[in-house]
Amino acid sequence: MCKTTVTYLPRCTPIPANADNQIRRAELLENLSDLEIWKGSLGKSSAYLEEALLLYQAEADSRGIATVLQKQAVVAYRDGDKRQAREKATAALELFKNLNDALGIADASLWLGRCLGSREPNEARRLLDESLNIYRMHENDVGATHCLERIGSIQTVIDEEEEALLTLSEAVAIASRSGDRLGLARALRSLAMVHEYLGDFAKATTTYSEASRIARSIGWELGMLNCLGLMVSIKSQLGDYSEAEELIRESISIAQQGGLRRLLAASLWELGKFLQEQSKPTEATEALEESCLLYSKLSLQDMSKRVASTLVEVKSSQGDWNRALFWHDHIIAVCRSQRKYTEVADHLELKSRTLGEAGRYDEAALHLEAAIVTYQENESSWEWELRKLCAIPKTAMKWERRLPLLCDMKKLQRRLPHLVTASLKLPIPTGHGEL
Repeated sequence: MCKTTVTYLPRCTPIPANADNQIRRAELLENLSDLEIWKGSLGKSSAYLEEALLLYQAEADSRGIATVLQKQAVVAYRDGDKRQAREKATAALELFKNLNDALGIADASLWLGRCLGSREPNEARRLLDESLNIYRMHENDVGATHCLERIGSIQTVIDEEEEALLTLSEAVAIASRSGDRLGLARALRSLAMVHEYLGDFAKATTTYSEASRIARSIGWELGMLNCLGLMVSIKSQLGDYSEAEELIRESISIAQQGGLRRLLAASLWELGKFLQEQSKPTEATEALEESCLLYSKLSLQDMSKRVASTLVEVKSSQGDWNRALFWHDHIIAVCRSQRKYTEVADHLELKSRTLGEAGRYDEAALHLEAAIVTYQENESSWEWELRKLCAIPKTAMKWERRLPLLCDMKKLQRRLPHLVTASLKLPIPTGHGEL
């Protein structure tokens, strides 16, 4: 525990009494950023790092700039932006090389190797091996454990399972010996993945459970939630649905207590999908709507759209066409606000299908026409939609007199005014009654 605390948890490093106030402030901002990374608040962490970077740049402090770039790579990686993470890590690596900072080079190489991962395994291995050698030369067990854990993960992906078991076992041994609890939790998690890949679900579950226990003991909520999610996958594969649901609900509770809103939204989505598969649409709807609303509040609109798509499936399976159409409209409005007009057309076409299933053929045809016009305006292929349009049954309305297919958009909008709605409110019911 001592090793983990000293190495990973944020702290204010000693600063000389005569240190420049700007440098002092920048280092404190770095520490605040470290704390937010640990808590999973990537937005706050990024803001602190941007401010620290400006201060270091004003002082022409190359080492400070390199350190911030390296931490920005970590934040981008955690946020799923591998491209930006790679750019930041590359820039940090060049600066550390110019400074002849061995451990800085090792840190930057490690994260650059993580960014490349399974997409460029050979280059990733080269970088990780270089980093590992530097850490070993400097007797930096924490860094060595991290490198071995990443190397083992790559070996698993490229079907070198036996080598991965040896590499990860070494990582576990070094972390245990040095007291690196965070490194131990990570190494055990990766080791469990190898066991799962080899089909040894019992050993995988035991190892995930141990990794989760250690993560809980050091307050690493992100790792604990990740391990629980991986155990859910195993339990579902084995048909232990009650245990799987219990683990998901435990994840939700942990995320709520820790204020991890993004992970809470993800856990609620996972619960909704799980309940959907268990033919529990009402309970699934409650979890999914809460997840969608939370993603919207976090301005994670792409995730909001994905959850809404699941809601469309659930409500359509119930024959609740009005609510299914509501979620279609939510997706369309979000796509429009993002100026992703090809996606607008895609979802107009999907909404047309739902309207057809509901027997509302006139509206189905109108939405399909709107999709075609939108495709045309964005120079996307649309001819394949014609057959679908012709296949929509005619109703009592005299469709033979409708406007030409390639109609003017203004005329089309007059026929379906809500197509130009800029945004939608999200009136999500909070009770358990009728939606």
